Amino acid sequence: MTLRSCFGILRLGLFWLIIIAAASLILALLPRSLNGATPMPPKERAERLTFDEETQTWVRAPTPIPGTEDGDLDIARQMLARGQYKKARKAVKKWMKQYPTSPRYAEALYVRGTAYLESGDYAAAHKDYQQLLDEFPGSDYAERALSAEFRIAEQYLAGKRRKIWGGVLRLRNYDGGLEIMDDLSINYADTPYAELAQLAKAEYYYASGEFELAEDAYAQFARDFPRSRYHPKALLQSARAALASFPGVHFDDAGLIEAQERFSQFTKLYPGLAQQLDVPVIQDQIAATRADKTYHIARFYDKTGHQGAAAFYYRAAVTNWPDTPAAAQAQGRLIILDAVLPPVDVEQIDGVNEESPTQGGE
Repeated sequence: MTLRSCFGILRLGLFWLIIIAAASLILALLPRSLNGATPMPPKERAERLTFDEETQTWVRAPTPIPGTEDGDLDIARQMLARGQYKKARKAVKKWMKQYPTSPRYAEALYVRGTAYLESGDYAAAHKDYQQLLDEFPGSDYAERALSAEFRIAEQYLAGKRRKIWGGVLRLRNYDGGLEIMDDLSINYADTPYAELAQLAKAEYYYASGEFELAEDAYAQFARDFPRSRYHPKALLQSARAALASFPGVHFDDAGLIEAQERFSQFTKLYPGLAQQLDVPVIQDQIAATRADKTYHIARFYDKTGHQGAAAFYYRAAVTNWPDTPAAAQAQGRLIILDAVLPPVDVEQIDGVNEESPTQGGE
């Protein structure tokens, strides 16, 4: 057998292998009813099932009948389940005009609101959900509407834009998100969403660098929800926010004082957690910063020729924060000043200088 004939046989064998493989693939792709196998039942869609409260099971819902009150709304629900949001909105809008007094009107508002929500039209969704909550507060869909409202507020606070002028423009709506959170926390205080909304608002302020607002929001959460699983976090974050609001020793130390008190409260309530999170170290840092602040005030009076007031603040640094570098520096100045100055009461330094010592410099 020649080499050429061998190659010919190999090519012929490869050809038939390709033919057989292609035929097998075609058979596999044919419907089972055509290739001899038993046909599989169609996969059940979620919108074709309904939950039976009596049996606590999902059962097949009856096929909706077009042109009827229940049928048309059920068809709209199926559109929503399939992701056909625009069709669902149109179907519900038509249904509302035909059946304005239907006992399923709250459900219709929920379906249309959810269609708006899933397509990103948060303002329209909020309008439908708010109407549902205002007009049907006892509806089975009220709690679902609250959940959706919380979701809308989260989207706004995350920077998602709302549509205006029919979607021609989109604007960020942080204020809208805060308004919804306020509404949830104030008007629905007996629901879980009140707690979540208050915490979300505090988290937004903290992430945005609005530390004074964050401190107040976290502190309010800690007061309003003392049994919440988020209570330790809120208390700790209120202290951190107060500390972050302190801009430096040249400014008012109200933030430092608030932070010290809140960290102390956290340590008292959650001592083990405070140790894990190095809260004692933070408190030492606060003490050192307050000593620096007091020493800074003393240096201001010292430089402007008011040694009596300076001595008062030097002594305060040494007495209140003896183990800090600022106290050591203050002690050095006192050695000099105490030799020529009598003790000074705080009343004697009031009005020493019209310029605030917090604005002075080294």
